[in-house]
This record gives sequence, C-alpha cells and structure tokens, in this order.
Amino acid sequence: MTLREKVYNSIKLDIVSGKYNQDDILNEKNLMLKYNISKAPVRDALIELCNEGVLRSIPRLGYVMVNYSKEYLDGILKFREFLEPRYLDEYWDRITDDDILKLESLHMEHLEKASREDPVSYWNTNMDFHLTLASFYHDEYFYDILENAFQKQMLVFSQYYWNNWKREVFDIYSHQHSEFLSYLKNRDRKKAVLELRRDIEYFMKG
Repeated sequence: MTLREKVYNSIKLDIVSGKYNQDDILNEKNLMLKYNISKAPVRDALIELCNEGVLRSIPRLGYVMVNYSKEYLDGILKFREFLEPRYLDEYWDRITDDDILKLESLHMEHLEKASREDPVSYWNTNMDFHLTLASFYHDEYFYDILENAFQKQMLVFSQYYWNNWKREVFDIYSHQHSEFLSYLKNRDRKKAVLELRRDIEYFMKG
C-alpha cells in the first residue's frame, strides 16, 4: 500500500467514523504533521477524495466535507430498491451452489468478527454481503454502479445517523441476511427476491 493510499484510507475512515464535523477544515499542513509525511501523498489523497465527492476544496483555506441532503440518501436507497431485486431475479440462474456456500461463509464470518458496537464495522459487512452477491451475476457494469452507490450511501448515512447508532440494527440486518440465505439455499427465487427488497426497505425506514 502506498503512502497516498494509507492517507486516503485513514482520512476517509475518520470522516465516516464521525471524527470530523461538517464545519471542520482539513488542510495539507496539519495532515502532513499528523501522518509525518511529505506534501505530495497528502495532496494526492485529498484530490482523490474530492474526485469521489467526499471532500470539496476551498481555495487558500483547505478542504471540507461535502454536505449531502437526506433526499440524496433516499435517492440512493430507492435506486437500490429498484435495481438489486430485479438483477437477482434476472441473473438467478447464474448463481451456483459454490456461490451460495461462499456467501454463507462470508455471513458467518461477519457474525463472528464484526463489532455490533461499531457502525463502520456494520456498514462494511453489510456492503460486503451485497457486493459479493452482485459479483455472482458476472455483470461488471452493475457491480461498479452498485459499489459506487454503497460508497456514497455510507458517506451520507454517516452524516445523519452515526451519532444515533443502535447495536440492534446489526442484529436486525444479520437476521434478514440469514433469512435471505435460507431462501437462496432452498432455491426459492420468489422469496429470495422479496427478502432482498425487504432488507433494503428496512434501511429506508430505519
């Protein structure tokens, strides 16, 4: 991992973990001191975060977080609710028994290792589950747009809900994924599609 990648990952984790407020200014000098590195990797990391819509640059001042609206979050969720179940239905026959075992193994690993107290841990496991499922369709375009949607959803969700995190959310999502896997293993296409939609709908209501 390069210095740029390390700084990029660290800043992004600090942002989604709520270590920065909306009004906080990030500047190159302070970050250089924090990570004890030169200017180039810090600037490159900040530029990448700007390109992703995480930060925006304020000339001669520094960088601030992009402030997304709750309507923006609703748009992402509606997009997911519309597409994910349809792609599961469309590509149902592409999912193999080995794929199902892989997803089940991943789910069990999440239950054992993910922290119920940490919203970032919850988010990463939830995203990992859905993207792994999407990878079974062998549709690179869909995977890319879904991954981008998840990245944006994480940013917006962190702005509004991280401070009100409740560990029960982890338990509810884990139960829903277990239900989904049971339908997948039984090759119950209709119930699996409905459960996937329910999973996304719950997030919209949460």
